[in-house]
Amino acid sequence: MAKPSLAFAALVIGVALGTTAATYWHAPIAKLVGLKSGSASGGAQEAGGTWTCGMHPQVIQNTPGDCPICRMKLTPVRAESGAASDTKAITIDPTVVQNMGVRTSVVLDGPLVRTIRAVGVLEEAQTSIRDINLRVSGWIQKLYITSEGALVEAGAPLFDLFSPELRTAVDELIAARRARDESREGRSGLFDAAARRLQLLGLDSSQIEALSKLDRAPDTITFTSPIAGSVIEKPIVEGSAVSAGDRALRIVDHGLLWLDARVFEQDLPFVRERAKASAFFEARPRNTYEGVITFIHPHVDPVTRAGLARMEIRNPGLALKPGMYATVRIESQLAERAVLVPREAVIDTGESQVAMVALGGGRFEPRRVKLGLGADEGLVQVVSGLAAGEIVVTSGQFLLDSESRAREAIQKFTGGSGERPPPGPRLQITPAQQQKLDLVVAAYLAIVEALGAEQTDPTPINCDNLVQAAKELLAVSRGTNLDRIASNVARTSEAMRIRNIDRQREAFKHVSQAVIALVDASPPSPDVAKVLYLMHCPMTPAPGDWLQDNDDMANPYYADDMKACGETVRTIPPQGEKP
Repeated sequence: MAKPSLAFAALVIGVALGTTAATYWHAPIAKLVGLKSGSASGGAQEAGGTWTCGMHPQVIQNTPGDCPICRMKLTPVRAESGAASDTKAITIDPTVVQNMGVRTSVVLDGPLVRTIRAVGVLEEAQTSIRDINLRVSGWIQKLYITSEGALVEAGAPLFDLFSPELRTAVDELIAARRARDESREGRSGLFDAAARRLQLLGLDSSQIEALSKLDRAPDTITFTSPIAGSVIEKPIVEGSAVSAGDRALRIVDHGLLWLDARVFEQDLPFVRERAKASAFFEARPRNTYEGVITFIHPHVDPVTRAGLARMEIRNPGLALKPGMYATVRIESQLAERAVLVPREAVIDTGESQVAMVALGGGRFEPRRVKLGLGADEGLVQVVSGLAAGEIVVTSGQFLLDSESRAREAIQKFTGGSGERPPPGPRLQITPAQQQKLDLVVAAYLAIVEALGAEQTDPTPINCDNLVQAAKELLAVSRGTNLDRIASNVARTSEAMRIRNIDRQREAFKHVSQAVIALVDASPPSPDVAKVLYLMHCPMTPAPGDWLQDNDDMANPYYADDMKACGETVRTIPPQGEKP
């Protein structure tokens, strides 16, 4: 038995020496890593610190633990000192900034120019269309135009017309010319009248002069083209009988074309007449056609929701054809001076816009801005929030914004700026109103309990009791100081009648806001709840508040694994007790 006793004694002595050595070396090691004696978490708690998740900075707790989203261990947040903690600016080590890939740009001050892009279609210019209409009856003896689309020059023959009426008028012209020549006094009254008649029948002055020199009228009269262009309509053929007023041919000059651009409805206010425009055609890839907007149609197409903006294009070589499609760019100067930043410098949350301003020395400040109109080259107008010459972050700002939001969340958590305002003074209500109010709160707490429990059944929660109680409260509150609050409770409760449990949870947020306002104005009786707990979940999109009659966390906005996510904001005592 002597040997075991000696072994046991040696073991006890070894443990004692080990404990002494550990104690001796622990103090300098703990001092080296910045810990006081005790655990790291204990030191953070003594310092009044907070814990957050590196992957989800919106998670803030005053005790260590695991992130409710990714289950990672929470890390302590280093407290800031001095003026840095009193500002929204964040300070990041320049090396970290470089690793983030942060890029910046200067806020500009210059003209606000927007280029509007549209699709255009070439059309024949209506001012270049000429109709050849007959003013006398007859027959087409000969037709010089073989088909539609034929090109003709100015003064080229179009057709020969046989017309007894026209032949008689020419005979009268010849007779008047002879009488004028034989007259000693050189009277030309009859000749001028005869020439005037032929002119009214559609002949030009050169033809009339040539016909007057003949000895007798020809059988047919040749009609010529007044312009150079293309024949786009040819309803006549050789031998056709025509009457006065008939259109024989239609000719259009394609040397000038209209390009009708279809501008979307939202861009129409920025298009002005005389604005510079350019057109690009796939058929002419090496050419860009410049012009100005000459006309804006007053109507919008009800089907395409687009308006028409027209520009004129010269087409000397007739390379462009009517019906071609084009890409049209219209330059519009919306303002002579404007504050401009790259569009990627602004983080749009849907409800607000934020830009990260670089202050120098690794310091960045999140700045709320108000945007105006978009401009070219990826720029956007800033109406307020930034000044020309400031430097904004254009790349990596999401990481900076995450750091900024974490700072804001910590401030709210620790009671800094952004703390919830205290409730207003309580209202005096009648016993009848108190009775109906108690029914509303009791029905609400029943729904909280149902939604806060673990749920595997997707069947929506029955909210009929709450809806009925809210209606009865509103009925006894009409015309009183409780009218508006009761109306909100009734309206939001009715909206919970949805056949979808997920949408019901979303609607329940607004019900909770209305009931919280109700109990802040006048709490329920002690029979309903001895005390109400106002809960808040930072993980739930706002508003993420609700009421419970106990402090056992049961989040009603999640179905399963997030039931314990939340915190107690404050308590609300029952009616008759001071808050």
